[in-house]
Amino acid sequence: MMTITLLTALSTAVTLATITETAIAANYRDGTEALYAAEAAVEFVMQELAPVPDWRDVVSEPGQSAFVDGPADGIRTVGAVTLDLTQATRDVYGFAAPAPGAVSPPWVLYAFGRFQDLVPSSLSRSGVYVAVWVADRSQIPDETSRPEALSILGQAYGPQGSRRSIEAVVTKADSSAIRVLSWRELR
Repeated sequence: MMTITLLTALSTAVTLATITETAIAANYRDGTEALYAAEAAVEFVMQELAPVPDWRDVVSEPGQSAFVDGPADGIRTVGAVTLDLTQATRDVYGFAAPAPGAVSPPWVLYAFGRFQDLVPSSLSRSGVYVAVWVADRSQIPDETSRPEALSILGQAYGPQGSRRSIEAVVTKADSSAIRVLSWRELR
């Protein structure tokens, strides 16, 4: 009887350890997938913005990208998570806080949708949802001047609740290319 009890306790401990390790590996995989999806979404927006001659329109109205899945507000379901794009836009102000003394520029939701729609592939059945915001990062922005620098913030939301964010600050290099001034992951 003692041997059976000992073997039961041992098998229970091994089963619990296996379940825990599997959950840790799945969370790591989901977080990594979300990070790469956020980077890909920022890269997509950078390519889309490169030929745009005047970025004033880009920072003035939401949802101007070719990659949108509906209105630039409202609720989206991402796996087991509900995402409110209006609240996510408010949250961006906390994620990308300006330097001390600087004014936070208005963030505009530019591109958003399921990652598998952005990068269609028979191999990818990703449940990740991506959203990209843009903001004028010029030194002295006003209504009449063209934005000299843009901040592009991409967030990816995983189906199990993982969320990763990438911010790139870019400027025009010439009429069809942009130059990356900074690139960072936000925590």
